[in-house]
Amino acid sequence: MAVGALRSIVVDVNDMEEGERFWSAMLGLEVQFPVYEGQYSRIGAKGGGSVLLQLVPEKKTPLKNRAHIDITVRDVGRAVEEVLRLGGSLITGPVFFPEADPLLEHAVMADPSGNEFCLIKELRPTL
Repeated sequence: MAVGALRSIVVDVNDMEEGERFWSAMLGLEVQFPVYEGQYSRIGAKGGGSVLLQLVPEKKTPLKNRAHIDITVRDVGRAVEEVLRLGGSLITGPVFFPEADPLLEHAVMADPSGNEFCLIKELRPTL
């Protein structure tokens, strides 16, 4: 049984407008929503064929992942346990985003090689 379903590929960008222009043209997909809370923008419809742009302040380094997979799960805590059993590790979480009026719960995980990915449970329709 799978831990979850592919939600989207997440790409870190330092300039959101440039990222939206580039990825929209690259994939031939529309920007589905402009910048959300100053940090996120989706290219294409939510699901495995979309790209979620995430605005980050830091520049690319050899030790920083610049892209990761988001996985939709039904229960973040249970999914964390399953990933740990499979040999992955917990980086942060589970936490709610945003804290004040949460749209989702998520945890940042890593595979056995250190590649990061997120486990996400939507609390209401969101990103």
